[in-house]
Amino acid sequence: MGQILALGEFASAYETTLGFLSVFFISASILVLNDYFDVETDRLNASDRPIPSNLVTTSEALLLSLSLMFSGLVLSYLISSIALLLSIILLIIGFLYNPTLTVLFLIN
Repeated sequence: MGQILALGEFASAYETTLGFLSVFFISASILVLNDYFDVETDRLNASDRPIPSNLVTTSEALLLSLSLMFSGLVLSYLISSIALLLSIILLIIGFLYNPTLTVLFLIN
């Protein structure tokens, strides 16, 4: 529906695939980064998660998050500069949610 509303028609299969993968990789990057920042909480509440259970080190999680982020940004750049800008905004919001906004929500 978003494609039809924004473009007036369906986007090409190429653009649709790039868009899906870009959002998928950026979202995955934010989720991995969340696990990176929440490692101490997860040690207490979810010790079976990858980082607290030592299946993945914090360095590996950070490297995976950065790899996913750059992959998503490259794919969004291949769509357009506007898609890249929106992806960067999504990343900023996701990054701020992890260390900062989570604390603000927990205080209230």
